[in-house]
Amino acid sequence: MRESGSLAAANAAARAFAGPAPVGALAPLGSGLIHQTFAAPLGGAPAHELVLQRLNTKIFAQPHALMRNLERITEHLRESRRAEGSSDLARRVLEVLHTSDGSALFEDAEGGLWRAFPRIVDGVALGSNRDPARLTSAARAFGDYAQRLATLPGPPLLETLPHFHDFARRRRAFDAAVAADPHSRAADAGAVLDALRRACEALERALPEATVDALPRRIAHHDCKLDNLLFDVRSGEALCVLDLDTSMPGRLLSDFGELVRSATTSGADESDASSVRFDQDAFSALACGYLRELANTLTPAERETLPLAGARMALMNAVRFATDHLEGDIYFRLLQPGQNLERARTQLALTEAMLAAEDELRERLVRASVEL
Repeated sequence: MRESGSLAAANAAARAFAGPAPVGALAPLGSGLIHQTFAAPLGGAPAHELVLQRLNTKIFAQPHALMRNLERITEHLRESRRAEGSSDLARRVLEVLHTSDGSALFEDAEGGLWRAFPRIVDGVALGSNRDPARLTSAARAFGDYAQRLATLPGPPLLETLPHFHDFARRRRAFDAAVAADPHSRAADAGAVLDALRRACEALERALPEATVDALPRRIAHHDCKLDNLLFDVRSGEALCVLDLDTSMPGRLLSDFGELVRSATTSGADESDASSVRFDQDAFSALACGYLRELANTLTPAERETLPLAGARMALMNAVRFATDHLEGDIYFRLLQPGQNLERARTQLALTEAMLAAEDELRERLVRASVEL
């Protein structure tokens, strides 16, 4: 951490969740861009670690409701697996920890809010690994997550980020930013902005938003990336779905689309759009795993949209990056000036590659269905 006061706050939070166990030196954990995350080693018998996070309440403005979502989700997942006789619940489902007064959040002296989970033993993130078996296992894990949450009882979950994957709303925000051009950046970005408009029109012809709006609303994860999944360090099997903060009512098109967007490409996070490559074999591996878990759940209309799911998510990202560039880089963290525009270019290149492959992707989905 940058400040001794913040470090003191983190240590206070760790002690609040650790109970009587002694707390060792905290260390940064992971590369997430939203929350500050640390590993907090605990002594005692047996020694173990906490994953400690300071919530970003600028993005998640209802932290207590967010934690109620997480508690409902994790308790339901745990009960679902327990009913099946699972003997590895501590590694398969996140556990929301509580302070001595029963709260899932600890407020530090600066007003920061912290939460904690036990660190999952022998669980590792595989990042951009595109081994077909790993991809199929990952897609099965996210499909299983959606399948289990389809039976979550009670009222709907809180929409922690309202309109998060509302493409029409993102497009309107983009058009408004182009028209207002508050930082006089539109002229220099004109070629990218024009290409984005053309891509939006092409996607709307192939997959109208009215078609998306008519799809069933289910509980979706909304951030299905390999980084949000732990694998067993020895077997390589997908163990546990992470980062549940955006789990809320939505459409599974978003989940499969984000998985395809993030796990089938190389170069999509680089500044050179010409380096973007779309791996159709990786798409097939994901389709096999996802359909294996959800074959009896997805409607024909949902299946029909899957070949374009990745393109839709890539283009939505491109629109968001371009909007942020025009508005003065107020949302996404930058490592260098102009990075949001470069991000928009690479996501646009990925969109174009996926749209061009639509017919082949439909054939691969049919083959994946036959192979179940």
